Amino acid sequence: MENENLKDKSLELPEKAYKILSRAQKGEDITVRDDQYEFPSLLDSVKICRQKGFRFRLIDSGNLDRFQLEWLAGAGADVYTSDEVRKNLSEFDLVNRACKKGGAIFGYFFHGSFEPDEEQDSISFFDLLEMGRTGIYLYCTNRVREREIAQLNELAYACKKGGGWLVYYHNGTLEHSFEELGRNGAWIHITDLSIRESENAALVLDELKFLLSVGLNLVLHLENEMDFSLLRDVIRAGALVLFKSSLFDYKSPFRELEKEVKRKKLDFRAYYLYTTFLP
Repeated sequence: MENENLKDKSLELPEKAYKILSRAQKGEDITVRDDQYEFPSLLDSVKICRQKGFRFRLIDSGNLDRFQLEWLAGAGADVYTSDEVRKNLSEFDLVNRACKKGGAIFGYFFHGSFEPDEEQDSISFFDLLEMGRTGIYLYCTNRVREREIAQLNELAYACKKGGGWLVYYHNGTLEHSFEELGRNGAWIHITDLSIRESENAALVLDELKFLLSVGLNLVLHLENEMDFSLLRDVIRAGALVLFKSSLFDYKSPFRELEKEVKRKKLDFRAYYLYTTFLP
């Protein structure tokens, strides 16, 4: 009956609006930019999507004002934004409150520097700490800028206190100093290169097992082939492994490891929007 009613309304709706409403009615997780659809269509789609038990991830491009974001968040939309789009700390608190009310999350990707006065009109490190304490999920990477482990520890602790997480995309080898991140519930994403760069696989495995034992949540993005026994040990130690779909053919023994990994579902809060790339 609901589908029939939606079809009846299709003549009254623009094509794009009908498309997203149909997706929501069908029942699936939805990820869209806020400038792809009109606000009323977004709001109706969020409500339908959440009623059916799926996530609605809204990518903030700056097209909507704070009040519209609050409406969508309150209806259950997960809001994802960054310092490249929004830098008003007072807005974040209000939108985050709306997210909590709607059973959603507010995710913030920070591209800037942790150091003061390096960039004008930017979110400061102390702002990030405050955001973490309010339960905002913080995401960052060291691809462009080095990240000091002491500052990452502070952020992870602030996020833990606020009930959120720090998710860190790490380009480089595993460090023993990640221990404190683990104790504060942080998530770290690495690629197989982080392991293969080491000359001693046994030492890397021991380090990985130690970090996992103290609570570090580790996600390994497998982009190239690894030694089978090493990868098996990594998986059995507790790391979550994301396989590149085209890496192995159907006869490969690695397929069994892939099936084993798929039994563990990665929490949607543990990555920024997509699992298919590392920022």
